[in-house]
Amino acid sequence: MIPATRWRRAAAAIVIVADVVVLGVVATLLAPLIPFVAVGLIGATAWGVWRPGGWGAFALVLWQALGVAVAGRSPTTTLEWALASVAAIAVCATHLALSLLAAWPVRAALPTATAWRWARQAAFLAWAAIAAAALGASAAATPTALGPWLVAAALALVAGVTAHLRLAGRNR
Repeated sequence: MIPATRWRRAAAAIVIVADVVVLGVVATLLAPLIPFVAVGLIGATAWGVWRPGGWGAFALVLWQALGVAVAGRSPTTTLEWALASVAAIAVCATHLALSLLAAWPVRAALPTATAWRWARQAAFLAWAAIAAAALGASAAATPTALGPWLVAAALALVAGVTAHLRLAGRNR
């Protein structure tokens, strides 16, 4: 069992690290936007961690995604796809940390098995984001004749993620 204070602090730290990552991506894409995104992230993070099961969490995830979306354009280079992947992983990590904070009672210890299941799901989603970005980067640099094969690979990725999440849901 992981004591409540420890796992709740770790989840809040994950949210803050994800905010820093989002700010780094924004800084790389469009530096003048940093003050606007940073002020919004500070407020949304405080609200989201304080109320992880309500509108605060939604506002934070939305602000992170919009901050990156407004700063960037459609990725075409490998670097832009890598930044998109990193930003997606940060937003997913925020969502997962806030959902754990919302789903588990405030003063309850977290079973180790639950923490490991959460970590496995988070790692799986991170690898899925990396695979999607690699697929997008290869689509940006591939002749159009190979387009149907890339679409098939994208559909296979979606099917694999769906199957994995369905099996993980059954094994609870």
